Amino acid sequence: MNYHLIGIGGVSMSGLAKLLISQGHIVSGCDLKDCQIVKLPNGYKAKSTIKQFSHLAIYKGHDTKHITKDLDAVIVTAAAMHENSPANEEIKKAKELGIIIITRSKLIGQLMNDKIGIAITGMHGKTTTTTMIGEILEKAGYDPTVLVGSTVKKWGGNVRLPSHFAKASRDNYFVVEACEYERQMLDFRPKIAVILNLEAEHLDTYPGGIKDIRQAFKKFIKLLPKNGLLVVNQDDKNIMPLTKAAKCKVKRFTIKKPWPGLSLKVPGKHNLIDATAAARVCHELGVSHEIIKNTLNNFTGADRRFELKGEKNGVTVIDDYGHHPTEIKATVQAANEYRVRVQSKSKLKPLTQNSKLIVVFQPHQYTRTKLLFNDFVKSFGGVDKLIISDVYLIAGREPQEARADFSRDLVEAIKTQGISAEYIASYDKIVEELRKTAKAGDLILTIGATEIYKVGEQLLNPKP
Repeated sequence: MNYHLIGIGGVSMSGLAKLLISQGHIVSGCDLKDCQIVKLPNGYKAKSTIKQFSHLAIYKGHDTKHITKDLDAVIVTAAAMHENSPANEEIKKAKELGIIIITRSKLIGQLMNDKIGIAITGMHGKTTTTTMIGEILEKAGYDPTVLVGSTVKKWGGNVRLPSHFAKASRDNYFVVEACEYERQMLDFRPKIAVILNLEAEHLDTYPGGIKDIRQAFKKFIKLLPKNGLLVVNQDDKNIMPLTKAAKCKVKRFTIKKPWPGLSLKVPGKHNLIDATAAARVCHELGVSHEIIKNTLNNFTGADRRFELKGEKNGVTVIDDYGHHPTEIKATVQAANEYRVRVQSKSKLKPLTQNSKLIVVFQPHQYTRTKLLFNDFVKSFGGVDKLIISDVYLIAGREPQEARADFSRDLVEAIKTQGISAEYIASYDKIVEELRKTAKAGDLILTIGATEIYKVGEQLLNPKP
């Protein structure tokens, strides 16, 4: 098959591209921004020929010239299908040529058909839990395919490819994140599902709020086969009533009873609950307690999930992908926990008791920031100094009223909570401010679903 992926630079689409290439398909793609050529993990030999792999084409920007008659299908993200999407002309041409248009989630659902699908969903913790399950199965001698929403260093990227396309069912697991945006999780066909949490999120696609979200997840639960498995967070009041719709076995996990023997390297209660969920799934699949415990206790996390970026002049820099109020609260709590519980094995200098927690946050999407405004205002308790940059506006998904400097309004509201907050529009200016004010012993946390991590990287390694 010859596939063209619109938005190939996205973390999920690039992983899908690697998977398709490994299966022998020809792949091309385009993205608004520059992106690295999609490479398979080191040592992995694709089923495709060297010629096909070397002719992988990735284009910057959208152009109808990318859509050619020899394509079998055009793969798009849910966002690309919006009426204001920059990819509209490419999609229009594909329709004119009679080329099949498939969303990313539907294609992944199709790829699950001959595998044992494990889908991890919910508003928070999908990437961490997916990675944990993948690592446990790998350690237990299985050979899973794993698509994850971040880079995992030990896998050399955002996908773990099987060493072969195993026929044995024990090697045939396909572990993926099932995103709730635009109800994409309904396109998946897993045998096993994990629901971590449900709350108000992506309200631009769930106008009825939590009621709409609960209805969508009830449909998701009904998709599970009778011989399947549903693993749920029993502490979440939005999830538990939905389990009555399940035709399959239901197993619960709770933060009140973490998996026995866990002593995680990654701080925070949110990581402990994700680990407990992963442990519950793998236990049900027959993995031993010792393998589960040892794998999780040695888990160091995926990129941008409380990632220790480095230390310079006594200032520690940590980065996290959190962009929802609940995620911010959990990450700030973890950062403060880290300050008082620096691991003895860490190469970084211990943080002093008088250290400050400095948070640099970039809001992701105007609509999310506006609809969850009051929740964002209350998310930064425990922060000594807060800097907020311009809102990251998403092409094709924002209303006409959207403005990047809406962050000013957020800063002013946060100040009423007694928090020292400042609006600084650009990354460069933020770096300048941090160089002037950060002192030895301080911890800087960059947080957001954007490229805000570049602030920390520039602070640690200044450009010549």
